[in-house]
Amino acid sequence: IQMAKAAAVYPPYGLNIFIAGESGVGKTMLAAEIWRYVCYMRQNISVPFVSYNCAEHADNPQLLLGQLFGYVKGAYTGADRESEGLVEKAQNGVLFLDEIHRLPPEGQEMLFMLLDKGEYRKLGANETSKDARVLIIAATTENLESSLLQTFLRRIPMTITMPSLEERSIEERYELIEKFFRQEYNQVKIPIQVKAKVMRALLSYDCKGNIGQLKADIRLLCANGFLEHISRQDNVIRITLSLLQEHIYHGLL
Repeated sequence: IQMAKAAAVYPPYGLNIFIAGESGVGKTMLAAEIWRYVCYMRQNISVPFVSYNCAEHADNPQLLLGQLFGYVKGAYTGADRESEGLVEKAQNGVLFLDEIHRLPPEGQEMLFMLLDKGEYRKLGANETSKDARVLIIAATTENLESSLLQTFLRRIPMTITMPSLEERSIEERYELIEKFFRQEYNQVKIPIQVKAKVMRALLSYDCKGNIGQLKADIRLLCANGFLEHISRQDNVIRITLSLLQEHIYHGLL
């Protein structure tokens, strides 16, 4: 958290950041929290947050370049109008590049000018480059050393590794479970009562999909509890052992 805060506020626009970790550990959530911290420190709620999944155009560098930096009319076949890119949309804010390991080497090299000088040029444009005042956060599930060019790695100085759910303390896991139940309550606006044995199961079951799976499992529990609440015409949603999926129930054993 201290590393994320330091990177977010470093002049002039923050230090670019890698977030590494297994699928479902909360990399996107951390990126969004960093953006919220930037908004808080700048006392400005209109700071843009732009997200892009690099897997979308990983096999087409030209389309990738057009998505990131925009293009002018006639830049390539089908470009019948000028378009702004994601960098322009993220100006003075945060650009989140998910699955950065899916970028081929030529795609990584396209970002060098942006990372080195904070400048970019639209695809097909002949004018001088534009300034890019953006904080770049790049996320990956892969080993950084083996999936990205060394020359690319050197250009992003900060790396934050997210622990898996299994590596987190029981207190942190409890806080996450409570947070997700509160989020479901905010959705349905009906009190949710969770039995103690259900909590024990949620705290100890093997949650292979990390925080993402934990959140999804709790949402499914609440959906099944809501269905029972309707049939019983009860005034609360009761999360009992009978609602547990088998893989969660094994946590009691």
